[in-house]
Amino acid sequence: MIEHPELTLAIIEELKRKGLSQSEIGRQFGVTRQAVSYHVRKYGGALTPRQKALESWPWIVPVRFSTQVPYKRLRDHGEFYATNGEGMGFEKLSLLRSFYQRLEGFVIEFDPDLPPSEGVGIGGFAYRQRLESDSDLLIRVNEHTFLTDEGRKVWCMPAVMPDPLMDARA
Repeated sequence: MIEHPELTLAIIEELKRKGLSQSEIGRQFGVTRQAVSYHVRKYGGALTPRQKALESWPWIVPVRFSTQVPYKRLRDHGEFYATNGEGMGFEKLSLLRSFYQRLEGFVIEFDPDLPPSEGVGIGGFAYRQRLESDSDLLIRVNEHTFLTDEGRKVWCMPAVMPDPLMDARA
């Protein structure tokens, strides 16, 4: 078994300053990205823009749904909300722009009991026809949704669409 030094907030912050992601840090220490995130939150470390936006994440999502496209794109949306796309990269911004186009007239609904035939992939998330009650949200508020005042700002369609070529012009 490989011995790893103890993971501390100071080590995490230093590695983040060197440009490593939390996933990369986790791999170096033999832990998950979530374990690194836990250290940062518990010990008062600097949150990434994505982490700040995701503090208003509207659902408790079991891990089995975390590989689904709506989950990933909504996480990307949180990062886009927090950074205005700065530093996100061509592929992520392209996928996000396509996701917003896919949502024209639709919202994302999350229900952990949603069967696969109604959802996307293994269930849980579904594209639903937009209703007047959805307002300008990207998501459908249901009994599984916990939407804060900040979340009402975060989980809306952006006023300006992502520009995947933004970094190339900078």
